[in-house]
Amino acid sequence: MNSLLIAALVAAGAPPVPLNPDQQRQIGCVATLAIVASEQTRGRAGEWPLLQQRGAHFAQIIGERVMRESSWTREQVRDAILEAVAARQKAAAVNGGVHGLTEDEVKVCIAAMDVAAPAPTPPTLPQCAALVAIAYEDVSARADPGPYAKDLKTIASVLDYRAREALRAEGRSGNEVDRAMIETREAIAGEAKRRAGDGVSPGLDYGPCLELARP
Repeated sequence: MNSLLIAALVAAGAPPVPLNPDQQRQIGCVATLAIVASEQTRGRAGEWPLLQQRGAHFAQIIGERVMRESSWTREQVRDAILEAVAARQKAAAVNGGVHGLTEDEVKVCIAAMDVAAPAPTPPTLPQCAALVAIAYEDVSARADPGPYAKDLKTIASVLDYRAREALRAEGRSGNEVDRAMIETREAIAGEAKRRAGDGVSPGLDYGPCLELARP
C-alpha cells in the first residue's frame, strides 16, 4: 500500500478496530438501560428501579472505559450505543413488544450497573437544602418559571430549616451551623458546575430530597 493511499485512508478516518465481546456487552447494557429509562419517562417499566440518573452515570463510565480500552473516539462510542438502541427498538417493532427487552436481559444489565456505578449515598439534609435551593434558582431564572418555582422555593425553605435544626441538635453553635451550610452550598454548586461543564455527567438529582421535606 503506497503512502498516498495510506494518507487518504487516514484523512477519511479509518474504521475502528471492532470491539471485543465484553465491550459489546457493555455497550448493549447501556442501550438496554437507556430504553428502560425512556419508557419510565412515559410512565411505563415501573417494575424496575428509576434509571434516568444512574443509567446516565453508567453510560458515562462505560463510554469512558471503552474509549480507554479500544482507542475509539467519543463519537464512535456514541454511535455504537445509538445503533444498539436502534437494533433493540427494531426487534420490539417486529415482536410487537413495548421495548423488545426480556426480563433477564434487563436484570443482567442492572446487575452490571450496580457493580460499575453503585447507587450513590443518599444526600444529607444540608446537601438537600443546597440542592433544592440551587434547583429553585435555576428554574426561577427562566423566562417563564411557572408555578414549579414557587413549589421549589417552599421545599428549599423547609429543608434549610430542618438542616439547621439537625446541625444544632449535634451541638453546633449558630456560627458553626452557618459555616456548615455555606460550605455545603459551595461544594454542591461546584459539583453542579463541574457536571455541566464536562458535557457527559448527569445533572444533580434532588429527587431523594423531596421525601425529607414531607410533613
